[in-house]
Amino acid sequence: MVLKRIMIVSLAWLMAAGSLPALAQQAAEAGTIAGRATAEARRPYTNYVVQLRDIDTGQIVLTTSLDDRGRYEFADVPLDRQLLIELYDTSRREMVCTEGPQRLTRDTNRKLDMDIDCGAAPAAAWLVAAAAGAVAAVGVATQSPSR
Repeated sequence: MVLKRIMIVSLAWLMAAGSLPALAQQAAEAGTIAGRATAEARRPYTNYVVQLRDIDTGQIVLTTSLDDRGRYEFADVPLDRQLLIELYDTSRREMVCTEGPQRLTRDTNRKLDMDIDCGAAPAAAWLVAAAAGAVAAVGVATQSPSR
């Protein structure tokens, strides 16, 4: 009887110890995105939710509400996926703003200062404008004289 109990406890302990690496790997497979939406959302902040949308599938991955200070936090964000951060007004049933895309990796699995501010021009827009300006400048500088 005692031997049977020892065997059962030992087996249970081995099974639990064997699942620890899987749990640790699962925790390493997810990250955190947090920030605030006070530049775009108006009080009461409880009328807003923030969504993470996978660019490749178009599916909403996670949703959370803004707190009373206009802040949000997502834990368990899947890694290595391109995600848009969307601010949605539930009272008016409309999308207010989209930020991103953002990608979390194993090396960078936390982004805690993701402020939703769609009034600021994204870096991609600045790069496109700069490239267009450079092309126009080259065109003017290399224009051949008229005959």
